[in-house]
Amino acid sequence: MSIELVTLVMFGSLIVLLILGVPLVFSMGGIAVGVIYWLYGAKGLLMIVQNTFGQAWTELYVAIPLFIFMGVLLERSGVAEALFESMHRWAGSMRGGLAIGTVGICAIFAAMTGVTATATVTMGLIAVPAMLRRRYDKSLALGTVAGAGTLGVLIPPSIYMILLGLIGRASVGKMFIGGVFPGFLLAFMFAAYIAIRSFFQPDLAPAHAEKFTLREKIISTRALILPMLIILAVIGSIFLGIATPTEASSLGAVGVIIAAAIRRRLNWQVIKESTSTTFRITGMCMWICFGAMCFSAVYTAAGAVIYFNELLAGLEMSRWAILILLMVIIFIMGMFLDPFAIVFIVAPMSFPLILAMGFDLTWYGILFVINMMTGYITPPFGFNLFYLKATVPPDITMGDIYRSIWPFLIIMILGMVLVMLFPNLVLWLPSVMMKVGG
Repeated sequence: MSIELVTLVMFGSLIVLLILGVPLVFSMGGIAVGVIYWLYGAKGLLMIVQNTFGQAWTELYVAIPLFIFMGVLLERSGVAEALFESMHRWAGSMRGGLAIGTVGICAIFAAMTGVTATATVTMGLIAVPAMLRRRYDKSLALGTVAGAGTLGVLIPPSIYMILLGLIGRASVGKMFIGGVFPGFLLAFMFAAYIAIRSFFQPDLAPAHAEKFTLREKIISTRALILPMLIILAVIGSIFLGIATPTEASSLGAVGVIIAAAIRRRLNWQVIKESTSTTFRITGMCMWICFGAMCFSAVYTAAGAVIYFNELLAGLEMSRWAILILLMVIIFIMGMFLDPFAIVFIVAPMSFPLILAMGFDLTWYGILFVINMMTGYITPPFGFNLFYLKATVPPDITMGDIYRSIWPFLIIMILGMVLVMLFPNLVLWLPSVMMKVGG
């Protein structure tokens, strides 16, 4: 059976099933089962079982529920409210100060949990109403939360880096450390955009008249202590070679439990709700991973990697043109598919190709992840857009949210271009880590 026909059947069926509203896991998993039976008969089904159980027993997957648990418990621990109050006291009197501070809080949450939903939902509940009450422009307030909420995809510990490391056979630790500079660079670019636009259009983000004493401001900075200790436990332990990403996730989970206890938010109800939500989200994520992994495994077994290598070679394009083409394909897929599915479909084919072309896998992994960020806010199916709609005041429409994200989407694309042009933004810190570890 020709790989061209297999490609048409698999992706054509996937598009049809998604249009019909079939859940992604059943769409991809069902297609995988059907195609493997079509190609190899009943004996081919054993490959589905082996791949699924093989993935399920991968130790690194343990980090996923632990990072999700960190995000869920942080949402209930009061850390976000304390951070917002501290930021409000220090920066609220500046033009655009609340929006800039919101970017900072999203970056801190990203560095603690690696989960986008936590920052987006929490800031949607806290920051958006606060900015709207102070006459911030609606689009600026919404775009800030939607855009900065994606930083959890890039700033380590990122769940997508774990998956890319597993599938692309790249170092998760190097990607974690390599994502630090690009992540905080994007956060800085978001903040700079808000500051510059607020300077030239002060009505968009007016300074408020509330005044706080220096003592009140200093006291509010206590809210930073626990988040910084958690970040140090997670990222610092990996950087110093003390812990693997899986072990670091357990340190982070313990740190968040301690933080919730210190803030007197740790009780049986919070633990019950947090673990229940963690199990539900983890189950959803893992089933999507298994369905997408089976889809990818079947497509690879049908000869997809060889097919695409020959196809790209036949185009007689430079390696940089091929890289840009891959980025464009991933960007378009991000408009319609779950990021987990994109990782499992594209990574198995693209990572060997990238390695063969002489590019660094850690650098490519960070480019891949930045592209995943854009998928969270690109219409029509960007996840952050729907997270935000579920939390903002009811008079805000999806149209308002769609219109708000474009400046932040452009900044993400610009950040991806900068990382592409200057690989040392990614590679310098991992090289330092190797020297420290050595």
